[in-house]
Amino acid sequence: YLNPKSSIVDIGSWISDNSIVWSKHLSENGIVIAIDPSSENLSYGKLVANLNNVKNIKWVEAVCAEKSGIKLDFEGSIDHASFKQAKSNRYLVSTTIDKIVDKENVIIGFLHVDVEGFELSVLNGSENIILRDKPVISFEQHISREDHKTVSRYLKSFDYRIFMINEVLPGCTLDCRNFIAFPSEKGIPKLKDFKQADSRSIGIFSATIGEALIEI
Repeated sequence: YLNPKSSIVDIGSWISDNSIVWSKHLSENGIVIAIDPSSENLSYGKLVANLNNVKNIKWVEAVCAEKSGIKLDFEGSIDHASFKQAKSNRYLVSTTIDKIVDKENVIIGFLHVDVEGFELSVLNGSENIILRDKPVISFEQHISREDHKTVSRYLKSFDYRIFMINEVLPGCTLDCRNFIAFPSEKGIPKLKDFKQADSRSIGIFSATIGEALIEI
């Protein structure tokens, strides 16, 4: 379903546990652009990538928003931070996904956004990529404290179909869900049969009775 010659943006890449796995599915000039505000996270990712002989990851230390030059304060530790408009002298200055990707001259097939409640802002700064490349987009939301409809409405304005992945994420708060958005023009990928009663044996715990993907 995804062209292995295209590239991937992984923002909020953390220790690059996704970036490194995804990089192995790409071919030719396809790269993973791993973006994180923490130099320690990126250093760890580089170490693991080197141990696995992974050469096709571009590491970017940055925080992204809807436009460049916004001063953003953060809560918690920088290695797992949530950002907001700065009200103190402790801030980072934003860039955008569009600006980062422009430097690489690649086509984006998949955009993964895990930015602790800052998803809409980051996606607003990805508008050029969304319009040009129509990537598959995944994002995380805490559905008890965030209005997931705002992100869904934004992506639907680009003619995307939005689905909640039917799983509870072990180790996360109980309201944490992953969503995935497919451009309508491309259709929906054919999924393997999902046997809900057998899922516990492979570490998947469904959020509700139903299909693997539940349309929003």
